Amino acid sequence: MIYQKLKTGNGIQSKTDSRENEMNKTDKHNEKNTSSNHAFHGMNADSKALKITGWLTGVYFVIELFLGFYSGSVAVISDAFHTFSAVGGVLIALVANKIAMRPPGKNYTFGLMRAEIVGALLNGVFLILMAIYVLWMGYSRLDKSIELPTNIMFISAIGGLITEFISIGVLWKSQKNNLNMKGAFWHVLQTFVGSIIIIIAAVVIKLTGWYPIDPILGMVFGVVLFAASINIIKDSFKILLDSTPNDIYVDDILSDLNNIESVENVHHIHAWTLTSGKNIFMAHIKINKKRSHEYVLDKATKLLKQKYLIYFSTLQVENQCNEDPESDFIDYKVQN
Repeated sequence: MIYQKLKTGNGIQSKTDSRENEMNKTDKHNEKNTSSNHAFHGMNADSKALKITGWLTGVYFVIELFLGFYSGSVAVISDAFHTFSAVGGVLIALVANKIAMRPPGKNYTFGLMRAEIVGALLNGVFLILMAIYVLWMGYSRLDKSIELPTNIMFISAIGGLITEFISIGVLWKSQKNNLNMKGAFWHVLQTFVGSIIIIIAAVVIKLTGWYPIDPILGMVFGVVLFAASINIIKDSFKILLDSTPNDIYVDDILSDLNNIESVENVHHIHAWTLTSGKNIFMAHIKINKKRSHEYVLDKATKLLKQKYLIYFSTLQVENQCNEDPESDFIDYKVQN
């Protein structure tokens, strides 16, 4: 849907033009419905992936906790609660996904898609706390030789690897383009790497009896997890603060818009991200009278959609600029 501010003179439109306009409206309506359906099905697929992952990690948490208490292994019990943190991260992502699927209303005219970004931010904070805890736990155990039951460690870790490998496969595609899914993915990945660390540590301990290998490997991954957490939090804040998307180069868009016939200048430019993969663009386009408003609007809209993959654009086409001086504060000034 494109908002238009058109200043046109009086005139009689031919039946042919009328038919063309009706066809264009129908095409745009169909395009809007198709886009909405794709967005809904994408979010629905994400929800299904999160449910599968939640069940897998949740069931394994119960099994691992039982093994830990049965064997009396503190290491396995600790890893069970590590798995539980992944369940919590997946649940946060699932709740955010469900909220984001709610339709627009008078109080939220864009809908609640940004709930996914809030979910990603919460998961980022959750992950960074986990990273700090892993680093602290590893450091506190460096000078302590704690005897670990390697057989139970093997059983626990192999079971974890199987469930976590399946979960990673389920989340892999979605996490590439969705910040909320990426937060859930990293929760599962950190438990997956944790299982690998347990196996490596168990082998080294069984062969050499060198117990410090366990906290050292844990701390190494703690640093990796900390860096990933920072990136998720940073990306979440960028979207929540309406910063220009990383894959949008405003100057390139301006250059292309200014090259459209009849365009004199483009101003009041704004580009931001509604949620992962859905970029928004708005601008005022001042034109001369060589071409109609409809011609410029059509060219500009297709350019933004086809070349820059803009999800939603708002363009105001005008013959003269009626600017409010107070709005200069939020107007991006092009540097010539």
